[in-house]
Amino acid sequence: MKKIIVPTDFSDNAWDALIYAIRLFDDIPCTFYILNTFQVSPSRITNIMHKKRDTHMYRMLKDTSEKALKKIENHLNDNLLNDKHEYKILSKSGALITILKNLISKENIDLIIMGTTGASRIKEVFMGSNAVKVIKHIDLCPVLSVPKSYEYQELEQVVFATDHKRYYNTVELTCLLELQLIHNFMISIIHIKKENSLNTIQKQNIEILKQFFETDTITFQEILTNTTVEKAIHKYASKHDANMICLLNYEHSIIEKLTHEPIINRVSFHSAIPLLIIPV
Repeated sequence: MKKIIVPTDFSDNAWDALIYAIRLFDDIPCTFYILNTFQVSPSRITNIMHKKRDTHMYRMLKDTSEKALKKIENHLNDNLLNDKHEYKILSKSGALITILKNLISKENIDLIIMGTTGASRIKEVFMGSNAVKVIKHIDLCPVLSVPKSYEYQELEQVVFATDHKRYYNTVELTCLLELQLIHNFMISIIHIKKENSLNTIQKQNIEILKQFFETDTITFQEILTNTTVEKAIHKYASKHDANMICLLNYEHSIIEKLTHEPIINRVSFHSAIPLLIIPV
């Protein structure tokens, strides 16, 4: 039984991400935790009284959250009934990241799937996007972000962008392998490089990938570029009609190699297709 958290703020984007999650695991036994979080800014009075949870604002937000979640639950049970799927609604007061970390540990969550609204470069600085915050701060399970207004497409081609510089722990790649086994897609493993040749460690890591995945389901591409990593990834994904991009998130990876190019932010906000981030 897969356990998947789908955060929602009741926006169209969050709804689209939920539908994507359901269709992605259509034939797989799953429990979907549909989570809404809210926060009450404590006033001076409530701080003194230590009764923030008893304030009128808290009760109002809690009631609104629970009613909206119940509406989603009823709709799913009435229109998307699937014997293999179970829906649990969760209304929680507090910071999203803190609540997610607690749920992941307590419920042994396999994956987080959430919408990302997209933004201009100006808005990136302003809003930071909950999806990007989750990607940056959740290191206990993979995160799959779904772009705004994205309509589900069956997975046929996935781009896995990596620099091959870190040892591949096959347990960490389980999420990608399981998706491949479910949807039988091809994986293009692309190395966006600035250098002309691979070192010994990189070559060894490529051999690990060859042993982990079925060789007839993966291809390796070396892409020498003088542009940004983000542009190179998207250019390749668009040219090859990819349905998903996968990145590993670890210290000194291609994700954060260049401080002037925060690759997670850029790819998250501008990706036209779902983005799977695997913390390692």
